[in-house]
Amino acid sequence: MGKKYLSRVGSLIRYHITRLLLESSNDERLQRVNITDVVVNRDTTRAEVFYSLLGPAEDRAEVQAALSKAAGWLRSELAPALRLRNLPQLVFAFDPSLVQGERIEALLSQLQADGVFSPDTLSLAPADSFGEAADDDDDVDDADDDDDDDWDDDDDEEWNGDDEEDEDDDWDDEDDDSESGA
Repeated sequence: MGKKYLSRVGSLIRYHITRLLLESSNDERLQRVNITDVVVNRDTTRAEVFYSLLGPAEDRAEVQAALSKAAGWLRSELAPALRLRNLPQLVFAFDPSLVQGERIEALLSQLQADGVFSPDTLSLAPADSFGEAADDDDDVDDADDDDDDDWDDDDDEEWNGDDEEDEDDDWDDEDDDSESGA
């Protein structure tokens, strides 16, 4: 199957599962689930449904069990809506991306409260501390430049500029011949 087809089937499955969990599910735990993505394998026999839990993290195992138990019901409800030759088995997997996003947001808020981070300037520290670090780097760069100069001096003694001028003359002669012959 083509990638576009599989992506479209995954989007349809995601839409219908979300709708079914919100509107038709009798289980309150399933109504707090957010379907983040659906990945369908190439022969459409298996659909991996990624979900995130809106609520306490302690309920994750309980919600996973409820989703696994509801997979048969969801699949039977999807059949008339999707009208596929092979309706994929639904396998649920927790998606930690929203939890990680919340954690990063909390860390950034804490840094902002401490005065270390400012979203207006998008810098992690005041400009003065960066200026001191830049001065230290300049000293290192100067030392490297001295080493490069020594190498260039040795190279200049061996190089004879006449070779390049001869190649340029030959190049110009070829151009002149092709222009006059054309």
